[in-house]
Formats: sequence, structure tokens, C-alpha cells
Amino acid sequence: MNMIDEKCKLCLIENRVKDLIRLKGGDKIPYLLKDLSYQLESNKDRDSLFVDSFNYIKKLIKDEDPYKELKMNLNKIGKEASLIVRKELIENNWNLDLALKFSASANIIDINVLGYEYVDLKDALHDEVKVYEKINLPKEKEIYLIFDNSGEVYIDLLLKESLIKNGYNVKTVIRKNSYEIDVTSDEIDADIIIDGNYSPIKKINEGFIIAKGIANLEAYLFSNKKIDTLHLFRAKCEVLAERFNVKKNTPIIISGKNLLNVLKINNLTFHK
Repeated sequence: MNMIDEKCKLCLIENRVKDLIRLKGGDKIPYLLKDLSYQLESNKDRDSLFVDSFNYIKKLIKDEDPYKELKMNLNKIGKEASLIVRKELIENNWNLDLALKFSASANIIDINVLGYEYVDLKDALHDEVKVYEKINLPKEKEIYLIFDNSGEVYIDLLLKESLIKNGYNVKTVIRKNSYEIDVTSDEIDADIIIDGNYSPIKKINEGFIIAKGIANLEAYLFSNKKIDTLHLFRAKCEVLAERFNVKKNTPIIISGKNLLNVLKINNLTFHK
């Protein structure tokens, strides 16, 4: 049984076609559509489906990091925005709840969500965050902070700094190879570099995970992991907004356990 939502199928097809056009490979759309048709008939989970289709685009255009230039620009924006966040965190004695909210709000940058409208990172930093429970992070466990998009990663690095200043042991986790505009080991340093470009959450099997973004959230849903997690993301599409009963683009902070309770499901896929 294919477990991807019909709207997500549309999102995948539309945005992978947009990828090719954006990357000057429009003449290869027939090959892409044939591959997508095959993949949508498979039983792949969301992470594998979206990553494999992006990898096919990289193969078609013969470019291992097709959004490299865009990511460089996003990182410039992220660095500038991080100055604002750093100032506020210093003024608030590196308050961890505030750092988590900034990190969730910073999940604003995206290129491949159906109906997504661009919002400037600096303008989005102070959006009201939907926090589903009191946040309790374990000091007795290693915390693995899994990064998401380029640009926003500079806000996430301040979350790491805040965690350390509040007495937590933190390791940052990053993909080695490119996937859309996700940050890779070519852009910033991280404590753990995961080979390939699937969600790093699949490879962490100990400690406590703080995962940024929808792709990592979905990978968690399908991983059947027994360890505790905290998810920071935005409801960037109608599917997510409906599921979480929030306005589209609302930043959300929720634990993995509560996530499953809110969704009332065992398996689900969204868009990134």
C-alpha cells in the first residue's frame, strides 16, 4: 500500500518539475515524469520517495549540489539574522525556551512546498510559536541536534550555544550530500556527518534528538524509533495546518510522543 497523501503526490510532481525547470533541465521532464510514476507505485516511505526523486534530478542534470549558489545566498541571510537572535538571547541570559522558539520560527525557508509563499527570515523570527507541552530536555543524555535548511542553520547554531550554556551535552548532526536546500557538511562544521542524503534521524539510535524541519519529522514517524525526540518546524502547507489545527506557516514545537498522539496515526507523510 502506498502511504503518501494525494496532495503530497501533487506536491512531489509539481515541485520536482519546478526543480528541473529552475535548474535549466526542462527538456528532461518526460524522463522525470516516467521515473516519478514508477516511484509513486512503490512502497517507499516519504523520506526515501522525496530524496530518491531529487537524486534522480541530480543525475539528469549531472550536478551533485544543484542549489549550491542559492544555499550560499541563504547562508548570508541566515548569518545576518543570527546577529539579531544572538543579541536577544544575550539580553535574556541565553533562555533556552526562547532559543527553541527562535529555531522553530527560523524554519521559514523553503522552495518545494505546494502553495508556499516566501517570507523573509528576519520578519519571521518573532512569529508566535505553538508549543504543545512543557519542554523538558534531559541533562543526563547526549542531545543530538539535527540540522535542516541552509540559512536557518545559523539560528540553530545559536540553539546549540544556548543548550551548552544551560548545561547540556550537544552534538550537531548534518547530511554529507545535498538534498534540496538542506545544509551539508560542505557549508558548516558539525559533530556528526551522516553519509548520503537521507534524513540523519534514521542513523541516530541513542540519546535525545532535537530535529528541525518536516523531512526529519516524517523520517522519525516511519523509523519506529524508541528514543525521545523534540521537533521544531513550521506547518508550511495545508496538509500540516489541517493536521495540527493551526494557521498555515505556524511554527510548532512538539515532542515525538505527543506528535503521535496529536496525529492519532501510526504512519503519515507530508511535504518537506
